[in-house]
Amino acid sequence: MMAAKSSPGAKSLMLLLTLFAVLIVSGCVSDSGISYGKGVIITGFESDMGSHSIESGDDVSLLLRVQNQGELDADDVKAQIMGIDLDGWGTGFSWSEEKDLGTLLAADPVTNTEGQTKTSQWNLEAPELPKGTEFTYEPMVRVFYDYETKAAKPITLVDVDELKRIIQQGKTLSGETTCSSSGPLSVQIKTGDFVKTQDYDDPFPLNIFITNDVWESGGSVIEGSSYYGGWGSEFQYPVKVSITLPDGMSLESSEGCSTSGEWINLWKGKSAELTCEVRIDDPPEYRQEKLIQVELEYRYYVDASTTIRVIGTEESWR
Repeated sequence: MMAAKSSPGAKSLMLLLTLFAVLIVSGCVSDSGISYGKGVIITGFESDMGSHSIESGDDVSLLLRVQNQGELDADDVKAQIMGIDLDGWGTGFSWSEEKDLGTLLAADPVTNTEGQTKTSQWNLEAPELPKGTEFTYEPMVRVFYDYETKAAKPITLVDVDELKRIIQQGKTLSGETTCSSSGPLSVQIKTGDFVKTQDYDDPFPLNIFITNDVWESGGSVIEGSSYYGGWGSEFQYPVKVSITLPDGMSLESSEGCSTSGEWINLWKGKSAELTCEVRIDDPPEYRQEKLIQVELEYRYYVDASTTIRVIGTEESWR
């Protein structure tokens, strides 16, 4: 028995369902009331004494609150106290310079659940200062995490005869915008409004723009991602870029452009631009929508600080 052929309508429906599934993953389709942010956010970092001064030897605690406000899970989340010498603030087993927070789950639009929140606490003892002196310390916390940004852009392939008919009918083909998941890095994928398939012997340019959206407030990509395999990379601000092309297309060899992933460096930690060349190996008849996807993998950090004012009580200062 011969298998029944799929109708053009069934093929179109299957393509639309595939595009819709990818766009959801890429953060392009959402009907939830969740307000997304730029990845892991420090929502609070404070001492239990607030703005009140404390004396040398007093116990004081620092509380950190973080939330994943992006659209993808944050992995290997760690928090580290900086800005003060903890050797002079220790109370024994109850404090640690670095805290392991594990994974912070992203928001769930299906159940309308916000991104996961976690807290961590450091229990300290105010350092010794000579009586009659005061000093305001400014402890800082740095939160590191592994993250991904996913983006997708639909493009239209059209042959010259179909394009001619569209023009004669007074219609146009407009380019679609990039959909990018929420995170500290964003991606823009740019091509022309359409690609003429009779030119498929020559590759067409695919421009990728990567931006650090939290740079001005101190957020940065950093070495040491588990994606990269540890510290000591050749780049100061490494980001792994992977490009997924639809069937019938392939990438020409060019720096930073790879379907299996290639590491690039953000210029001054702020941005990067890639120009890749895409070849149409199997041009469709007439007109067809295709979807190009880009994925970024990187380790990121954000900072916050607070103040603790200590009044000295030591009669004899060593």
